[in-house]
Amino acid sequence: MHRAVIKILVVLALALGLGLTSASASSAAPAAAPAAKAGDCTNQASAVAVARRNYNRQVSQQRRAQRVHANAVRAERKATGRKAKRAAHTRVVRAKNRVAAERRDVRVSKNRVVRAKRNLSNCRNNGGPDTSPTSSPIQTLCDAGLPQTICDGLASLLPTGGTTANPLSLLCAQVPEAQALCNLISTGTAPDPQDLLEVIETVLDDLGLLDLISGLLNGLGLGSLLGGSELDDLLDLLGFLG
Repeated sequence: MHRAVIKILVVLALALGLGLTSASASSAAPAAAPAAKAGDCTNQASAVAVARRNYNRQVSQQRRAQRVHANAVRAERKATGRKAKRAAHTRVVRAKNRVAAERRDVRVSKNRVVRAKRNLSNCRNNGGPDTSPTSSPIQTLCDAGLPQTICDGLASLLPTGGTTANPLSLLCAQVPEAQALCNLISTGTAPDPQDLLEVIETVLDDLGLLDLISGLLNGLGLGSLLGGSELDDLLDLLGFLG
């Protein structure tokens, strides 16, 4: 778990760091495809409808998975004999994992509904679709299951104008739950690795993100990103040492 917590910081820091270059990268991007007719929000409305259908389907799948899990739990309670109990418990574990996966899919679908509705609202308010680049690099995390409100909040922390402000400092200024972490790294010297890991784990747990982001790391292919001896390099990479 401790190694996973370190990887969580890497994901957040990289996501925030990507924002440092988003402004300059957008200016060098190739010209966008011809915009839709001014005032025409048909595509946005269609996207909302599709997102809602997908969300409803995911909710139904989650409910089915929950029923399967409940049945597996009841079967385990009735099982007799060591072999039968072991087999029943295996089915419970599989069903529980399936429920967790379906819940993540529901969160992803809900995030897409929120984004689609926001795009439709912006289109209607602006008299047509907005062709300017507005996607945040952090959005990748929410596309993988992190609640959309968290990505929206983190996106607001992205520095603009080419600043090199420490992304962790920006985050600490906006998230009171991270104060313990801010206090630990404010000395300008490398904190004790064990103390750092415990504080990070506590902060993420207080935010309700520990289990969710740990799962996201595997989904993003970062499950074996770091070895146990690379904490000092990570601290330098994230700017924890000033």
